[in-house]
Amino acid sequence: MSFEVQADAYARFMGRYSDPLAVQFAAAAGVTAGRRAVDVGCGTGALTAELADRIGAENVSAVDPSAPLLAAVRDRFPLVDVQQGTAERMPFRDGEFDFTLAQLVVHFMADPVAGLRDMARVTRPGGVVAGSTTAPAPN
Repeated sequence: MSFEVQADAYARFMGRYSDPLAVQFAAAAGVTAGRRAVDVGCGTGALTAELADRIGAENVSAVDPSAPLLAAVRDRFPLVDVQQGTAERMPFRDGEFDFTLAQLVVHFMADPVAGLRDMARVTRPGGVVAGSTTAPAPN
């Protein structure tokens, strides 16, 4: 699956889900000030925005494989460390983050086990690795 789409089109579609979820997801993960976090599969930055509000943009990194979506995040959050990459092979050091969060991303990973493993790699010991996904519609 590819997300090489225009950022505004992506935001119109995914924003209706990701914007309200970001507040709840960051709260459930326990994101607090004085910590560092990475938004894995950041898209146009719904979770990035919530993380920046909670801990300061200078303490947030974001990673996504889509160049158009990353350009939108860079424009929106000039203090956030925005990197191109996949969840399975992130361009970050071991133990760099206190919170490694993937909102509405795990089910899109080419290899979810490898993605979750790399999320754990970039998280400091005792840190939080969390993902959120949608539930299937009831029959």
